[in-house]
Amino acid sequence: MITRGAINTHLGLVTMMERFAALVAFSLALCAVSVDGTSRDHLIRHATPHVDASYAYETTADGPLDIHVIAHTHDDVGWLKTVDEYFYGSNTSIQNAGVQYILDEVITELEANPDRKFIYVEVAFFMRWWREQTPERQALVRRLVSTKQLEFINGGWCMNDEATTHYEAVIDQMTLGHRFLQENFGVVPRIGWHIDPFGHSAQQASMFARMGFDAFFFARIDYQDYAIRTQQKRMEMIWRGSQSLGSASDMFTSVIASSYCPPQGFLFEWGDEPVMDDPRLENYNMKARADDFVAQAKQRANWYRTNQVLVPFGCDFMFQNANMMFKNMDKLIAYINANRASYGVRAFYSTPSLYTDAVHRANLTWEVKTDDFFPYADGPHAFWTGYFTSRIAIKGYVRTRNAILQAVESLYTTTTKIGGHKLAPDAYAAIEDLRESMGLAQHHDAVSGTEKQHVADDYAKQLSEGSVLSENALATMVGTLINPSSPLAFRSCPLLNESICPSTDALRNPKTSISVVAYNALAWKRVSYVTLPVPVPSVSVKDSTGANVMSQVIKVNDTLYELVFAVTLPALGFATYFVQPTAASVDSDPVPEAPAAGYVLQNQYLSVTLDDTGGIVGVYDKVLSEGVSIKQEYAFYQSSTGTPQDSQASGAYIFRPAQNSSFPYVSGTPQVSFSQGTQVSEMKRIWPQVTQIIRLYADSAYLEITHTLQPINIADQIGKEVVTRLTANITTGGTWYTDAQGIEFQKRQYNFRPSWKLEVTEPVAGNYYPTNMGAYIKDTKGTGLQVTLLTDRSRSSASLGEGQLESMLYRRCLVDDSRGVGEPLNETYVVTMREWLVFSSPSKSSSLYRPAS
Repeated sequence: MITRGAINTHLGLVTMMERFAALVAFSLALCAVSVDGTSRDHLIRHATPHVDASYAYETTADGPLDIHVIAHTHDDVGWLKTVDEYFYGSNTSIQNAGVQYILDEVITELEANPDRKFIYVEVAFFMRWWREQTPERQALVRRLVSTKQLEFINGGWCMNDEATTHYEAVIDQMTLGHRFLQENFGVVPRIGWHIDPFGHSAQQASMFARMGFDAFFFARIDYQDYAIRTQQKRMEMIWRGSQSLGSASDMFTSVIASSYCPPQGFLFEWGDEPVMDDPRLENYNMKARADDFVAQAKQRANWYRTNQVLVPFGCDFMFQNANMMFKNMDKLIAYINANRASYGVRAFYSTPSLYTDAVHRANLTWEVKTDDFFPYADGPHAFWTGYFTSRIAIKGYVRTRNAILQAVESLYTTTTKIGGHKLAPDAYAAIEDLRESMGLAQHHDAVSGTEKQHVADDYAKQLSEGSVLSENALATMVGTLINPSSPLAFRSCPLLNESICPSTDALRNPKTSISVVAYNALAWKRVSYVTLPVPVPSVSVKDSTGANVMSQVIKVNDTLYELVFAVTLPALGFATYFVQPTAASVDSDPVPEAPAAGYVLQNQYLSVTLDDTGGIVGVYDKVLSEGVSIKQEYAFYQSSTGTPQDSQASGAYIFRPAQNSSFPYVSGTPQVSFSQGTQVSEMKRIWPQVTQIIRLYADSAYLEITHTLQPINIADQIGKEVVTRLTANITTGGTWYTDAQGIEFQKRQYNFRPSWKLEVTEPVAGNYYPTNMGAYIKDTKGTGLQVTLLTDRSRSSASLGEGQLESMLYRRCLVDDSRGVGEPLNETYVVTMREWLVFSSPSKSSSLYRPAS
């Protein structure tokens, strides 16, 4: 929403939930067009890969063991250091890592020996380096790419997280990277390479399949799953990522054995013993080093079904000393091949593409997997389910920045391509700036919340800078479309989450009016409710024809009010409204005392019963003529700092509650304020720790709940992980559903894994799953009612009891969880987040949050 000074970046249910489904088709279609050391322990397929016979090795299914040596580096675009610090190699007190030096060294070493190969992944880094190269150096790199010595794998702006990313943002960052590679090298990557993300989404596999990838490689799966797969030679499979797409989403998937780093003892750059191959000198170890390498390669080969084995030779920011790495690898490969008869293997520099081609030639039939790889655990008490909610503020910020990016891209196309208007070049540059900062934010140590605090601050800073540029461009485009000959001046309101909009201050003057423009970036008509802070208790709203629009003003405090009205928007279009002060009073004064029977929020769809403290006790669906008793409560789990038996603590990555039971997070009777009006009825409840607002809009079949949480109090020296819990009188049988990256829902079952028999060690943390857009439970008996929770950002959810659905809101831990980040998760922000509850039958629920389906 844009005012004659303001853009409302608030996403209501309609905006977010319509995107939830409808933009799947839009974004994937767009994709098809646009996309032509640090210790951390650690699957898509087309039936016929795009085999490049021009550089494939001659391999046969019954030949010797082929060892594919994959020289690579894993370069986080932010984690312990910011993306800029990592590129330049600064801040060495934290980590000695400089990506520019890695690329300098690798290119030199590839040129020195045409037998060498190297793969690179993170285009955000490569583009920075590329821009600094001379034309001669760029020509050399193009030659190395054309001869397949240098191959781009994955090819996104970053290696995105799979639990906390929305599909729109994933597609955008992949498009950004692939576009650079296509424009500069004429290549499109064919392999997915997610060696570090902490668990893997079925929809990530499905998206990669739709992008034309031939295979998906990764390294992190649950330790119990890993043990079974290695024993049964099931480390490779066909992953059918989408229930709706079926075989069209199939991907050949390979789990990398052990880790994505070199075999034990062969991290030459990090101090492991080099290969000493001159028998005339002391400490000659050539044979011993080769024996060890071959033995480890053969051990890995025992876990796979073909005579091909992939051995990664690289790690986090490795190959800063590429000469050291390649020189020792050269010696190993040469010696092994010279003694091929005795070893029964051959070794060579390879790439995941070559490996995929070789495995394909084996012509085997593979098992088909349809579930996902969540949650990931690397030990009995180490479930990586904490990061689903870590740094909840930046998760929300990333989601709203994505909304701005989608809107500004759509409006830019409308303005320039359809409207024929010419905009200054800086309008496109502004969009590109936000694209790049959003691309960084999808990294598996960014939106995931697993980075150091100063790195999180840097991500937020870059997103803010990109947002300001894009919001200014958006305002300019709106002004141009409304009045091309003399564009009107609009401004954005970036602080609506704080109920601040400077542009509406003009309404203090009773003779002043402001214009508000609401824009619809979707390809169909929609009606949505808009909220806007205003400084006066009464205003009127008119549409562009001068007709009055029903509106309501809600008192927030003695100096601030909130205007609510419904907007009707055409597909890919906008509508203009005019707001001006009036002499009338506020039309929804708070009710001072609770009625004897409690409070009721109701409209034509729902009747919501509240008790005398404002808490939800029942919901009646008027359309279905079905009701459900339901309670909402706030609770917290105490964060474990480890036990004498197992030192694992809860932290940025790991969720480990100290007990398997929770505790009430709020106590006592809240301060209650109830109001009713023509557009919305509202219940506000205030405790010292939490402010809750429950809203039912006049023409909406859903309930909106806003949670504002103060910083978690740790004066008692106890870390806390806060949840909201719904308990309904329905039979759920230990089953609930969570979405996968905003595309499809995945079935979850308590203490159960579809792929193996789970040994339960953490009955709470082991049942938490990523929830990017929503989760639901449904009655398996009686009413058949479905209760759906929709979120405004990535969180996590679980169903730990009959009829229950809980979702984590906020985390604050006292100690680090020993997964490399080196600091506790200790954020002290006031956080406001919004969610929506939908009550309906399973057959109708989806139409409420997917209106165009």
